[in-house]
Amino acid sequence: MTTAPTLSTRLKRLPGQLLLACVNATALLVIVACVLVIVVLNRVDQASERIAGTVTEAALAKLEMTPAALKEQLQSVDGRVAALVDQLETAGARDDRALTLQVAELNRTLRDLKAAAANLGSAGPDITEAAFRQAGETLTEALLSVRGCATLQADAQPQS
Repeated sequence: MTTAPTLSTRLKRLPGQLLLACVNATALLVIVACVLVIVVLNRVDQASERIAGTVTEAALAKLEMTPAALKEQLQSVDGRVAALVDQLETAGARDDRALTLQVAELNRTLRDLKAAAANLGSAGPDITEAAFRQAGETLTEALLSVRGCATLQADAQPQS
């Protein structure tokens, strides 16, 4: 035959049960915090991908040449510099006119590369503006989804 617990035995077990309830609540809060961290890291990753894409587009627009053309031009400058170094080492054996023409051509190519680099450097404000715009959009999306306004956001996107 089991007897019902008395008030004194219930009071004796109360601190242990309270401690167990606190541990359970803490475990639940830790799990919720971990899920939120995963969600935030995913949002940051997506935002960084968008910002990197925007930065790349802005840089290529300011460069005014394709990456393949820039690579080709840099390789040609490298080859010309190597050839020029060889000619300067044997300058006494060759005439100076050909060497002067090659130096002038190398200077033109370097001038073009400097102009492309200057254009790339002037893209800074555009890149900063794009990064802030992307960060603002990401923050707005995150706040709306946390608030439960995902349906409003989905309705607003086709209009823009």
